[in-house]
Amino acid sequence: MNKFFTATCLGIALLAGGTVWGQDGIATTHRDSIQKAMGKHIDDLVELNGNGKYPIFDPESRSLLQLKFKKFHDSVEIKGRENSYFVSCADFVAEDGTLYDLDFFVSKNYGVVSALVHSKNGVHSEYDIH
Repeated sequence: MNKFFTATCLGIALLAGGTVWGQDGIATTHRDSIQKAMGKHIDDLVELNGNGKYPIFDPESRSLLQLKFKKFHDSVEIKGRENSYFVSCADFVAEDGTLYDLDFFVSKNYGVVSALVHSKNGVHSEYDIH
């Protein structure tokens, strides 16, 4: 895209009172709300689990993983048209040091509705929304 076109679109969005979207497609205000919802979801499940770990079923190994939260990714994506939702990732680590990247599906009302294993030690699972 040329700079003039980008600047014109940005100007129109600002004049119209629209949201200015970041490079990853989601405004910072949405990212903050989405990641706040993810943090609450993670904290709630860790508390319910009672062992300080986030439980998630891994269909590849057919086991319930017990993971420690490390960090959120910066990117957030919006998926779907009629029933749109947000997808954002976070890194977790297993006791044996295996790194897991989990995708969290967040509703327009900022509630986490599901989470899936996106990758294990950088190798993507059969499910891959990105």
